[in-house]
Amino acid sequence: MKTINVGELSFELRESPRRRTVEITIERDGQLIITTPPQVPVEKLGQIIEQRRFWIYSKLLKKAAIKPPSAQKTYLPGEGFHYLGRSYRLKLVNSADNPLRLYQGRFELLRSHQQQGRDLFIQWYRGHIQQHLESIITSFTNRIGKAPTSMQIRELGNRWGSCNPKGDIYFHWRVALLPTSMIEYVVVHEMVHLVQPNHNRDFWDRVERILPDCVDRKEWLAKNGATFSL
Repeated sequence: MKTINVGELSFELRESPRRRTVEITIERDGQLIITTPPQVPVEKLGQIIEQRRFWIYSKLLKKAAIKPPSAQKTYLPGEGFHYLGRSYRLKLVNSADNPLRLYQGRFELLRSHQQQGRDLFIQWYRGHIQQHLESIITSFTNRIGKAPTSMQIRELGNRWGSCNPKGDIYFHWRVALLPTSMIEYVVVHEMVHLVQPNHNRDFWDRVERILPDCVDRKEWLAKNGATFSL
């Protein structure tokens, strides 16, 4: 099997005498394949991949978001739960004012509420990420030139965020688990849609002007996003 590497992206190279153009495909498991006519120079293939890197990272990011986590949470003592990129160990307690809280570097969950662990964590994440997102939105509003009509936290399936034509922005509660730099990327991505609804070159140029390292952030999220889940 022939391969071609461009940066950290690795493609299986398939040559076909029936092809007249170069095609890039991404398999369900995230495998990258580039199919070409015979004897296309590697330098030319590298240029094509570079031109389509935003599209590639977008597809990889979506696949990472919908990939199921390697193991479901069990809500047992010592298990790790992320918040703003950091992992905190779980402690079961017999009494507390709240069924779940982050206290002295640990998540504390009422033992009597262990079966409701997932619902309690989602509720906790939704409540605590709201103000954090509002602060990030405010910090980028002037640079983007437009503020959202509203911002809500929802269950969004395989998406980290979305923006509708009315200017409403929605974020998945899972963003609360991500490092702040990744939350910033998701926020900027959706806010740029307020002024450019399509994923065209203008959109990505605007994102890159605001976050010069957006490609690195996008790639990191594509590779690691699935691990930030319940």
